[in-house]
Amino acid sequence: MAWLPARSLFWRAFLTFWSAMAVILVCGMMLTAAVAWYRFNSLDGLNPASLTRDAAQIARTQGKDGLERWVQAMDQRYSALKIYIMDAQDADILGRRLPTRMHDWLTSYRAAPDRPSQADDVPAAPEAERVSWWEPQWLALPDGTELLMLFLPFDSSHWEVLELSPVALALLLFALAVTAPFCWALTRHVAAPLTQLRQTTHALSAGRLDAQTPPKLARRQDELGLLARDFNAMADRLKAFVDTREQLLHNIAHELRSPLARLRLAAELARRKDERQDLQLDRIERECERLDSLVGNTLRLARLGALPVPTDTLDLAEVVSAVVEDARYEAGGRQIRIDWDQHPAVPLIGDRCSLASAIENVLRNALRFAPAHSTIRVRLLVSAREACLEIEDRGPGVAHDELESLFEPFYRTTSGARKPGSGAGLGLSIAQAAVAAHKGRMSARNLSPQGLSVRLELPRLHA
Repeated sequence: MAWLPARSLFWRAFLTFWSAMAVILVCGMMLTAAVAWYRFNSLDGLNPASLTRDAAQIARTQGKDGLERWVQAMDQRYSALKIYIMDAQDADILGRRLPTRMHDWLTSYRAAPDRPSQADDVPAAPEAERVSWWEPQWLALPDGTELLMLFLPFDSSHWEVLELSPVALALLLFALAVTAPFCWALTRHVAAPLTQLRQTTHALSAGRLDAQTPPKLARRQDELGLLARDFNAMADRLKAFVDTREQLLHNIAHELRSPLARLRLAAELARRKDERQDLQLDRIERECERLDSLVGNTLRLARLGALPVPTDTLDLAEVVSAVVEDARYEAGGRQIRIDWDQHPAVPLIGDRCSLASAIENVLRNALRFAPAHSTIRVRLLVSAREACLEIEDRGPGVAHDELESLFEPFYRTTSGARKPGSGAGLGLSIAQAAVAAHKGRMSARNLSPQGLSVRLELPRLHA
């Protein structure tokens, strides 16, 4: 049963059901034992031989009337014992209806071919014989009439729960009374968390993005606890997604103001149609290209934020090699060397296009700040669970307090050494979004004596 959680709802329902059944079974056994004890106790001191002796003596001395009074008295005194005295027509002397099982027994007794004659069956001295509850006894009246006496010990006619509707109804109500609290507790155990989850869902749909399920519900170790934790993770991701979008819109509005202002100024100057008109038109063209690049990168960032979980199998070493080969053309013009050695295949699940874009953005960022005649080092480190790609340049590095903000959208370092104002600050944000879509991480650290190392950590494909 390893596939079931240790405290799953299946086991809770299973144990609740059988706990209720155990309570009903124990109570039924106790009731049965009480009835059995009553029956045996009610016959304490009685034996069929003495009863037969008394009945025979009353029959001889008092006749049929005496026997009727004696049977009525025994019936009132001993409720667990029934005594029937039958005449030659198999009719009870008290006019009672013989139970079906007794009637069948009597019919078989009379039809038995080896049954002794009535005269032989009448005991001359009952006290001298061993009499059984289950053997019919013959009685002789003063006029010579013979009657047959039958015993029905441990009579259950007062206790047959299936034949008496009030008792059956009482037992049914008892079973309902036992199972109702168990069912109520189980229902509340399931329905109460669902109500809390429903309320949290309504709060989230109403715009309260910080809505979370109650901590007690999230700590449960069954399916409802798993659902609560998944809901909290979904709510956190949704909140982060919305916050990122709001921050992105704010940053886009801020970034668009500068090129639009320059475009407006260049357009006004171009209207003068003086000798600087061509210069202003070139300026307008550059600002349009800058706006186009800004909008394109922003759309790429938005698409990466909503990128579905990748499903393709690819070789990370091959992707890195392709990106490095493309970057070496640009690096050669600036006399910058990219140090990368071919690496054995590193399989993982990912999207080739977005992953190559992430590596390219990090590598281009290193090229932008690497001094001429320096070396950019690209290396791939592989462990049992993840693959780590490190890209190191020998540029001026980043202020320590700016390392954590390096991957934020539109963030540009304030250090003049990192060329503030060059680009819109989206390259590393695009890279981080792509790596996050692959369930990976990105980090940066300064090198000694100078330089910056950017690390991409991606989960490996396990065989």
